[in-house]
Amino acid sequence: HIQHPYPYRHPASGAELAARLEEAILAAGPSSVAAFIAEPISGAGLGAIAPPDDYWPRLRNICDRYGVLLIADEVLVGMGRTGQWWGINHWNVQPDILVTAKGVAGGYFPTGFIAAKGEDVQLIHEKLGDFNHGGTFSHHAVGAAAALATLHIMQRENLVENAARVGAYLGQKLQHTFSEHPYVGDVRGRGLFWALELVQDWETKRPFPASKKLAPKLHKLAFEQGLIVYYSQGVADGKNGDLIMLGPPLITTEAQVDEMVGVLETAVTEEAFSG
Repeated sequence: HIQHPYPYRHPASGAELAARLEEAILAAGPSSVAAFIAEPISGAGLGAIAPPDDYWPRLRNICDRYGVLLIADEVLVGMGRTGQWWGINHWNVQPDILVTAKGVAGGYFPTGFIAAKGEDVQLIHEKLGDFNHGGTFSHHAVGAAAALATLHIMQRENLVENAARVGAYLGQKLQHTFSEHPYVGDVRGRGLFWALELVQDWETKRPFPASKKLAPKLHKLAFEQGLIVYYSQGVADGKNGDLIMLGPPLITTEAQVDEMVGVLETAVTEEAFSG
C-alpha cells in the first residue's frame, strides 16, 4: 500500500510519488510482490484527483523492472467517465490487467469484467491449466448483452467524445463559479467527473469537522432543487474533510451543465455553512 497522489494537501512530483512504489516493492522483496493495483484517477475516496502526468508512466516502468503486474482499477473512472475510454488512457499507459464495472452496462444491469494481456492469460493456462476462479453469477448472458449494447451505443453516439467536450465545459464552469468561494478549497476533475473539496480556511486548508455533517447537508439542499450529487467525508484525515462530487451521464449537454452548476451554486451558499 502506498499513498495516492493528493496535490491539494500533499504536493509532490510524479517522481517522488512513484518512488514510493519502488520503496514498497524493495521493502517487501520483489519476489513476493505479484501486482500493484490503483485507480488512474481517484474515485469516491479522494474525489477526482488526477496525478502528475509522469506518475503512471513511471509506475509502468517500475512494475516492468521488478516483474510486477500493473492493474488499473477502472470501476469508477472507466467507460468514458473522464473523457477517455479508460482513465489510464490520459497517459498512454497500458496496464497488464484492467478491471471495470458500474458504467459497463449503463446502470441497467449489475455487470463488471476483467481484461488482461494475452500473454498473461496464456501464462496462466500454461502454469495452472484453467483459470480457477469464478462466482455464482459469472458469465451472465444478460449482463454480457447489456454491456455489449452499452458499448455499441457509446460508440454510435460518440459519448466518450461528448464526455471530453462537455466535461471540459463543466470544469470551466465549476472553476469560474467556485474558485474564489470562501469555503471551497479545491476544484478538481477530468471529463464528467469533478469534485469540490470544502474547507473552513483557504490558507490552512482546515477541514470542517465531521460532526457538522456539511456534505450530507449540501447533498440534501441540492437534492431539494433537483440535483443529485455524490458526497464523501473524511478526505482530509480519515475522519474530517467534505467532498461534493459530480458525475453526470455521458449524454449531458452544456445547457444541462449550466443548470447543474446553477443549482449547486445556490446550495453552496454561506448560509449553508453557518448552521
